[in-house]
Amino acid sequence: MFLTMLGMWCLCILYFNPRFIVLLAGPESIAAKIFLCIFLILLDLFWFYVFFHLTIIGFSYFFQSKSYPAKEVFPKPCNEDCNPSVALLYTTRNDFQEQALLTHLNQDYSRYHIFVLDDSDLPEYKARIDDFSALYPKKVSVIRRLERGGFKAGNLNNALRKIGPEYEFFSVSDSDTFLPQNYITRLLPFISDPAVAFAQSAQRIDPKQESLFAQFLGINTDIHFKHYASTKNRFGFVMWYGHGALMRRDVWEKIGGFPEIVTEDLAYSMLVRQAGYSGVFVDEVVCREDFPPTYKQYRKRNEKWIRGTTECLLKFFPSFFKCPSVPWFEKMDVLVSGVSLLLDFPFLCFMIITGILLPFSFPYFQFQGPMFKMPVLIDKAPLVLVTQLKANLFWSWDIFIMMLLAVFAPIIPVFIDYRRCPRQIARFTGAYIYCFFALQFVSSFHVLITLFTGRTVFPVTGEKENKSYDLQKDWVGLSHANLNLIFCGEFLMGIFFLILGLATYNIWFLPVAFALCISPFLFKWNMDLTIVKYAVFLPLVMTLGIIYFIGRGLPWM
Repeated sequence: MFLTMLGMWCLCILYFNPRFIVLLAGPESIAAKIFLCIFLILLDLFWFYVFFHLTIIGFSYFFQSKSYPAKEVFPKPCNEDCNPSVALLYTTRNDFQEQALLTHLNQDYSRYHIFVLDDSDLPEYKARIDDFSALYPKKVSVIRRLERGGFKAGNLNNALRKIGPEYEFFSVSDSDTFLPQNYITRLLPFISDPAVAFAQSAQRIDPKQESLFAQFLGINTDIHFKHYASTKNRFGFVMWYGHGALMRRDVWEKIGGFPEIVTEDLAYSMLVRQAGYSGVFVDEVVCREDFPPTYKQYRKRNEKWIRGTTECLLKFFPSFFKCPSVPWFEKMDVLVSGVSLLLDFPFLCFMIITGILLPFSFPYFQFQGPMFKMPVLIDKAPLVLVTQLKANLFWSWDIFIMMLLAVFAPIIPVFIDYRRCPRQIARFTGAYIYCFFALQFVSSFHVLITLFTGRTVFPVTGEKENKSYDLQKDWVGLSHANLNLIFCGEFLMGIFFLILGLATYNIWFLPVAFALCISPFLFKWNMDLTIVKYAVFLPLVMTLGIIYFIGRGLPWM
C-alpha cells in the first residue's frame, strides 16, 4: 500500500515539478527563487497527502479486512473455561456519563470489575460518581488520587498499580465510551495470544446525540474507523486509540507503564511495537462514543491532538524510527499519519507565500481573479518560457484535477458511503470545509508553541465548565484553544485576509477570511442561532464558486 502511495507521488513530482523548476532560470531575485522553492516543497507535501488518502481509501474498498489465526485457535466467544479477570477502567474528569458506565455493567462475561478513575475537581461530579458506585458496590469501585500529574496516562498508571496483578487484562474507556454487551467475550480471544498487546475495537458516533454540530460532523469518526483503521490493520501500523481496547497487563508492566504525556495512546503503541508486540483492530466489535457537541469542545479536542501529537513525535518517534525490528512502512505510517494532524501550519505558510510573498517578488505569481499569470508555451526554450507571458500554465486541467483531489480526497468515502443521503453529505462537507479554514490560525499556533516550548496540555473535551485563567501565572501551560486573545487574533487575521484578497484580486483568501471571522460567533452560539448555522456554509459555497470559475476558464485542449 505504501509503495503504491510513494510510486504515484513520485510520478506526480516528475510530471509537475519541471514546469515550476524552469522558472528558476528567470532574472528574479534570490529571495524570489527561495520563495518559489518553498512553494514547490509545500505543494509536493500537500500532493503527497492526496495520494495518502486516495491509496488508503482505495485499498479499503478493494481489499478485505485482515484475518487472524487467533480467531481459529482460541475460543470464540471466550467461554467460562477461559475466564481470566478483566478490569474495566473508566476515566473521567468533570465529564461523568451514567448511561455510558451502565453499558460497562451489562457485559455477558462473569469475571470483571469496573474501576472509575475519577480525576474530577468539582464536588458535583464526585457526588454523582459516589452515588452511582453505591448502587453497584460489588461491581464498581472508585479510585482517586491526590496528585493529578501525568494527565490521563498518570491516572491509568496510578490505578493499575493500586489494582495489582490480580487482573490479567484491562480495558480503558473514556467518559463517553459505550461498550457493546459482547465487548469482553469477543476481544479476549485476540489478546490470549501472548504476542498481541491489545485488541482495539471499532468506534462509531452515538446516533442519539442531539447537537447539530455533532450531527453535521460526527460521521467523520465512522469514516476513519471504516476506512483508515481497518486498512492500516492489514497494511500499516495498528494504533491503540486511547479507549475501546482490551489490553494485556504483562505488556504494560514490561513497557514500564503508559508514557505520561498527552498523546499516551500513540506513544504506547510505538513502545509496544519496539518491544516486539503488536496490536490488532477488530472491526466486528463496535463501541459508541460522542462527537464533540459544540464548536468550543471541538477546538479543545483539536488542541489536544495537535499539541500532543507534536510532543509525541518529538520525544518518541526517533527511537521508534531507529528500531530495526519495526518494518519501514509502519514507521512511515506513524510519521505520515501524525504529521497529517499538523498540516494547518504548512498550509498557512503556503497561503502567505502564494498570496503575499510570491506575487510581490515574482511577476508570474500575480493574480487575475482565481488564476495566476503564468506562461504555458512549454515548447519554447526555458529562458524564453519564463520571460514571455502567453497564457496560463498553473491552472491547466491536470493541476485543476489535483486541486480538486487535494480539497476532497479525505472525504471521498462520505460521497460514496452516504450517496443516498445528499442532505448528510451537504451538511458534513459544509462543516468540514468550514472547520478546515477556521482552525488554520489556532492550529498553527498550537504547533509553534509546542515546538518552541516543549510544553503541552490536556484539555478535557467533555468538560463543560468555564474556568478563569491567570495568564501571567503559566501562560504556556494553559489551554489556548478558546482564549479571548486567540479569537481576537483569528478575527484580525480574517479581516487582514479579506482586505488582502480584495486588494490583490486573490479570491482564494476569501473563504479563509470569512471562516476566521465567523469563528467567534460559532463559539458563542454554536449552531443554535439560525444565521450562524447557515453562515458556516459560506466557505464551502465560496470554494465551489472559485472552483467553478477556474474550471470554466481552463484551456482543456
